[in-house]
Formats: sequence, structure tokens, C-alpha cells
Amino acid sequence: MLKYYKELVFFVQKLVGDKELAIDITQETYIKTLEKSKESPIQNERAFLYKVARNIAIDLSRKEKNRHFIAYEEEEYCCEKQELPYEMVLENAKQEMLLKALETLPKHLKQVFVLHVIEGYSKKEIAAMMHLNLNSVQKYIINATAKLSDYIQNTPWNEA
Repeated sequence: MLKYYKELVFFVQKLVGDKELAIDITQETYIKTLEKSKESPIQNERAFLYKVARNIAIDLSRKEKNRHFIAYEEEEYCCEKQELPYEMVLENAKQEMLLKALETLPKHLKQVFVLHVIEGYSKKEIAAMMHLNLNSVQKYIINATAKLSDYIQNTPWNEA
């Protein structure tokens, strides 16, 4: 569950506009999630964490009578009914293509790329975790990015 911490803080920060408040909300989210997981198992931890964090942020904004926050959220996440299915299909196709592209990478490139780009670890942290020097980590990220870009550019969407 802790692997979602950084992205959850970023998500909440976009909602509330304050990093310190976002950290507080994220910590409260983890507390509520851990309490809930004792009662019954959680199927999708990431989705559950996002929902709890969003609800805490909304509750906080209601307490503070901050109507601007609610209006911002509606503008950001609502769209016309015709647009929603297309966006969902497009996003799913992008994710599928990225997953297939990642599978084409050698193991060491894939590990470094996922740790840096998807999980948000710094290059120094990755170097320490994988017992590599910093230059190797940088080269792996560059090589992985180039290979992924090449794969995505040369693969038709309908074959992904």
C-alpha cells in the first residue's frame, strides 16, 4: 500500500493546492484504510486509497466552507457524456500499449524505468537499491525511454 504514497500526495495536492495539507490528508487516508482493512479485505487498494483521500478532502472543504474547491473539482473531472467513453477507451489503449512496450525491454532497463518514471524514485535512490552507479541508472533510463518511444512510434494502435 505504501507504494502509492507519493502519487496519492500529488493527487491530493492537486485537489487542495497545499502540499502540507495534502500530506496530512494522505496520512489520514492511510489510517482510515488500515482500519478498514482490519474489518474486511480491500480488493483494489489503489482505488480505495484515492476514493478515501478524495472524500477526506471534500469533507475538509465543506467544513471550511470553501465552495471554490468544489467548483474546481467539478470543472476538472466532469465532462460531457459523449466524451467520457471515448476518453476511457483511449486511456485504456495507451496503458495497454505502454504495458506491451515495457514487456519488450530487457529486465534491467524495465526495472529502472518503472522505479523512476512510474513509482517516482530518484536516480540516486534507484542506484542505491539496485547497487548500480548513478551513470548506469541514467543510461538505463535514457535507453529505456528511447526503446519505448521507438516501439510506440512503430506499432500501429490496433495491433497494441
